[in-house]
Amino acid sequence: MKNIILNIILVLTTVIYASAQTADTSNIGTKNKLFAIDSAQFSAYNFAKSSPFYIKKLMPAKFNNLIVGQTFEKGHLIRAQEANKVNSTFFSTEGVSQLKSISLWGQFSYNRTVEDSTSFSHQTRNNLANPYYFGSVKNLNYQRTVYNLKALASRNFIQNNLPIGLGVDYRIGNHYSTNDPRGEISDYQLNLAGSIGYNLTKELAFGVAYRYGYGLEKVNVGYKNTSLSQGRVIPEFTNYLISGYGEGEEYNERRTFQNNQTRNGLDAYLTFDNTDLGCFNFIFQNSKDIQTFDYRTDVGLLEFIKFNLVSESYRFFWLKKSATNTLTVDLSYATNDGDNYFNKYLANSYLFQNNSLSAKANYTWTSKQFTHNFGLGLKKYEERKIDGVAGNDIRFNQLNYSLSYGINHQNKNNHNWGVNLTGLYNQYLDADFSVLLANEGVFTRNVIYYDYAYNTTSKFGSNLTADYSIPMFKQIQAGIKIGVSYWRRDDLREFGRTMTKIPGKDRFSSNISLNLYF
Repeated sequence: MKNIILNIILVLTTVIYASAQTADTSNIGTKNKLFAIDSAQFSAYNFAKSSPFYIKKLMPAKFNNLIVGQTFEKGHLIRAQEANKVNSTFFSTEGVSQLKSISLWGQFSYNRTVEDSTSFSHQTRNNLANPYYFGSVKNLNYQRTVYNLKALASRNFIQNNLPIGLGVDYRIGNHYSTNDPRGEISDYQLNLAGSIGYNLTKELAFGVAYRYGYGLEKVNVGYKNTSLSQGRVIPEFTNYLISGYGEGEEYNERRTFQNNQTRNGLDAYLTFDNTDLGCFNFIFQNSKDIQTFDYRTDVGLLEFIKFNLVSESYRFFWLKKSATNTLTVDLSYATNDGDNYFNKYLANSYLFQNNSLSAKANYTWTSKQFTHNFGLGLKKYEERKIDGVAGNDIRFNQLNYSLSYGINHQNKNNHNWGVNLTGLYNQYLDADFSVLLANEGVFTRNVIYYDYAYNTTSKFGSNLTADYSIPMFKQIQAGIKIGVSYWRRDDLREFGRTMTKIPGKDRFSSNISLNLYF
């Protein structure tokens, strides 16, 4: 593992070094800032991060930025297992460059988050289809630290007709609560990708990729005050084992397990790039994730469950550029199907299904010293959870809208200011609810009922950002960016059950960041 980390750091260092060696010293920071504020072109850049196959096609020859900032969220309009209050400090730097015939992209990010009042969720924030975890009624304060390294590399062979690429994504996290019951979770994920393509003509190309990954999560729940460890003094300190989407069982012994993960999948790519018609890109991806939950001691290994998650996605991305405007259209469809095999029952006991269909368009128009960005988004999301042991079957269906407009101005001294406003609406469409009253307990009342109420009410919100930047040291564009968001819900729907608590009325968030382009 140490060798893997060192190799990734070496790749990222090479990217930065290559950028420094080839950088154009004439206002390169200003050029990169102008590229970043073009929402249409920047959406193409973000799309290209999905595979090394797209580095040469959709990424600029040079781009480097660094962001450091702070985010604050507060409010009770959240899902049952989310935090009432969140403070996050984040840092991210990334770069694109050309090292002789090799195109390189690399990114390093760090995020430290402090969560206030998290309940029933001794787990990471990255494996939410997870059917096996610990939880407690008691509200906990969680601290989470996550490091992420990503790198892509691509080179053309055989007279530039055979692009071969490699990709790596390594994430390591540490999560722990600071009050009883004290959950402690350590995790890492390593995902690798290898792609190969062929240019059939100057305009038409296809490619394929193979993806492989593995990961590990170690979970432990302990008590500083041992008198609370059995839940007899104060019941809300009881530790529960949640398996599936039904009532958890009291679990005050062997409060530890390990989740070993492996995954593999295939990609297929097709691109058509025409000067008049634009650049058309199509991706198909599928993967299978196998997770094994077990308990390990010096005596031996006790296996609890296996969880299989099959994912499939289709994505179409179109980019059309001219001298003064850029248009992108992004269409996608994705599904996830998960099921577990519970050794205790020698059968499947939990099914997780979701699917999303989305359409997004970005249009950027440049006129003299002004850049205008228009955005439109529409997404349909459906989710279903079935627990055979508890007899629960819950489904909801939503339609999410977004509409945005932003304006940026850059004067002759390369001072830049910008404002962006986004309107958001989350519309409830329909749902199914089947939960047996005979199995109702603390998890059903605190999580299942709460989340059903949250997911079946419509919500509306808005986001406002503003930034100002100036050139520094000839090669750097430095600026401050601030943003605020607000969400509010409609009335809750009646579904014939008594709830312990209900989702709050609203949620507020704000952020501030220092942004450098170089």
